[in-house]
Amino acid sequence: MPRTPVRFRRFRDLDRDAINVDFQVHTTQTDGKGTIAELLHLSRQRGLSAIAFTEHVRRDTPWFGDFARAIRRTAVDFPELRVHVGCEAKALDTDGGLDASEAILAECDIVLGSVHRFPDGKGGLLDFARMDVHECAEREFSLALSLVRRAPIDVLSHPGGMTLRHHGSFPLEMFRRLMVATLERGIAIEINSSYLRDMPAFLGLCAEINPYVSVGSDVHRVEDMGRCRDTLLAHMELKA
Repeated sequence: MPRTPVRFRRFRDLDRDAINVDFQVHTTQTDGKGTIAELLHLSRQRGLSAIAFTEHVRRDTPWFGDFARAIRRTAVDFPELRVHVGCEAKALDTDGGLDASEAILAECDIVLGSVHRFPDGKGGLLDFARMDVHECAEREFSLALSLVRRAPIDVLSHPGGMTLRHHGSFPLEMFRRLMVATLERGIAIEINSSYLRDMPAFLGLCAEINPYVSVGSDVHRVEDMGRCRDTLLAHMELKA
């Protein structure tokens, strides 16, 4: 199956069809609970129109080519679904370093850039438990902004996610600045139902700034498939 790059819409242009997708899905290849085939069957059952398998990778990941071929081979049996091959790669530094090889990126229809850990600049990682919410947010914002400005990504994934996970909040002004930066570069910011604690506030910023957006449930458990779509349907008035 040929590669099919994902085209994102700006927030104010969203309709029911545009959000009827899930563009962050993980499988048993890494830390997900469902196989490619199981998740495609579930996508069909839940009436989704498109999904993206966005497995966690590193620069030295050896299996991605085989994984991409398996997705494309299995997707042939689901012609009603637009199925994309993607990856999720983490920020390595504040210079836009991305933990993915050129070979992996070449296979992808969609590349998610995310902040998962905070490098200490000395080859190690900082301890979340030793940071208060302000330091955590500042460090995450700096890494995320470097991805937006310099990394070869299509989507800034779960913005503010580590600070939200460890401290329960992330400053709205930082969300605002990240949205503006993604819009300036022409890439998407993710609406992620697994991390966001205040969906109405985030959607309010989206309505104000009108960035390109990607819809992702961060599917690890199979029951999460389509959750972000359902959350948006509950929070937004959308055209048919």
